[in-house]
Parts: sequence; C-alpha cells; structure tokens
Amino acid sequence: MISVRQYLVALALIISSENFVHINAYRIFKIDGKETILASENENISIQCKSDFPMTYCGFVHPSGKRFSFADRAVTNGKCVQNIKATNSDSGEWGCHIGRQSVRLETIKKIQVRIVNKVAAVEPNITAKLGKPITIACATTRGLMPLSYCRFEPPNGQSFNIDSTVTEDQPILKKYYYPSNSSLDRGDCAVTIGKVKYDDVGDWTCGAGLDDGKEHIDVIRLEVEGMYTMSTASATGVTFGGILIAFALASLGYIAWKKRRVLGQTPAAPEEIEIENLGQEHYSSPQPGRSVPTVVVQSPSDPGEPGTSPLMSRQQSPM
Repeated sequence: MISVRQYLVALALIISSENFVHINAYRIFKIDGKETILASENENISIQCKSDFPMTYCGFVHPSGKRFSFADRAVTNGKCVQNIKATNSDSGEWGCHIGRQSVRLETIKKIQVRIVNKVAAVEPNITAKLGKPITIACATTRGLMPLSYCRFEPPNGQSFNIDSTVTEDQPILKKYYYPSNSSLDRGDCAVTIGKVKYDDVGDWTCGAGLDDGKEHIDVIRLEVEGMYTMSTASATGVTFGGILIAFALASLGYIAWKKRRVLGQTPAAPEEIEIENLGQEHYSSPQPGRSVPTVVVQSPSDPGEPGTSPLMSRQQSPM
C-alpha cells in the first residue's frame, strides 16, 4: 500500500518530468517529404527512420560522413532510431538507408537536424513561384510553448502582427493572412503570402513573444523560382545586344570614313588642273577674233590750272 508521502513524491516527480519535457521537447516538421528536427543544444533527441514495410537493416549517415548501422535485431516495427545528445556538430542533413529483402534497392530518406534558439525558422531558405501562395513560418523549439504575439518584417514594406483572426477572406494589405493549420497556442508564428511578387524577395524577420517577456527572432530568406536564371539570361542578352550595336556602329563609321576619303580625293586632281588652266589663260597672248579691252590711263591734272580735266587739255593742244 502506497502512503500519502510516497504518493506526493511520485506526483512531484511526474510534474517535474513533465516540465522538463516541456522545456526540452524538440519539434519535428515534415515539409515536402523531408523531415526537419529543431532542437536546442545539448538536448537529447531521437532521429528516427521509418518504413511502411519490414526492414532487413537500417543505417544512418551523419552530416560529417560517419555511419551508424542497425541489423534486423535492432529494427522493430519498420523503425530504427539513433539517439544523440545534439550539438552544433550534429547540425545538417542526415541520411537514412533502409534495406528490405524483397526489394534489393535501398530506400533513402533525408532528415534535417538544426540546433537553434527558442524560436527558429521552420525553413530558413524558401523558394516560391511567382504569383503563387507561400507560407513562411517560425516555431518554438522547446515544446508547444504558446506565443503572446507573432509579427513579421518584410524585406520591402511595412511590418505587421498576425494571428488566427486574420483570414484569407480578410488579409492584411490584401495579401497576408494566417494559415489555418497553425496556432499561436502551440508556438506557430506563420504567415501566408497570397500571391508572391518580386518585392517579396529578400530576408523576412519573424518575431515572437514568449512568457519570458522577450522577443525571439529568426530570419527567413525568400526567393522566386527562376528569378536569377532570368536575370542572368537578361543580362547576357543585354550584353550581347550591346556588342552587336557597338559592332554595327563601328562598321558604319568605318564605311562612312572610307567613302568620305574616296570622295574627298577624286575631285582634287581636276581642281588643280583647273587652276593651272586658268593661270595659262591669264598670261597667254590674245587669240585672233577676241576683242581686247582698251586701257586708258589718265594723268593727274596740272595744279596750275584748276578745274581743267586732262582730256580737255589734250584736245586743245594742237591749236
């Protein structure tokens, strides 16, 4: 029979254990078939590899390349587990290799482990499609800790706070709303962009308030699918077009220079010949049949006879 004191001690241990798990409970997210584990440093976590079919063997590949293998005796119910005390060296992509006797080819699964703070981005890097919706999310990493508020700072635009009352029918700025599968009570700080545009590209900062009275933040990088490929192609097209234009202008300039040079030299010879002919005609003797103008030279008038013209003096001299 259990005494009252033993009962109270057991109850205290249970409560203490629940609080410990609440503080150090890592979170697991499955996105596009890939599993992501968000854990605190020095937290005990279990990396699990599961299969819908019985396993013959199972093996893990550490991000550093180190391997952990399990034979069929360690595999139970289509699941094998690698327990670790997570450190920063354990961050990265883990590989899980599953072997089955009925299927000779291995099944390989990827598990992402990230050592983070109290609030962290579920995906630190997101690639969206232009004009399509996308969800950006941060979450608490020490269990389902409720948030007092959730806010976002877009790369371009005004910051805003958001919760489950902001629906798709009544979005903020006609584009931001809270995803229906998220909840502030379980530690989800998330926003869905209705139609992604180029001004949404960049670093998004999520901020969440916890019961410690502090705001915890993380940064999410959002990119648009094919944006840099298009930019590179555009830049290449502009560069190639600039080269073609420069070549065309250089060609036209060379042709114009050649044409001007040819046209400038051709009339030069006749012009010199014409000048020589004119000089010869000026100093040659008069040709027959051509009238030569008479040049009359008038002598200055005699100062002693004012008013008398030279012509009148010449006409009166024979008298």
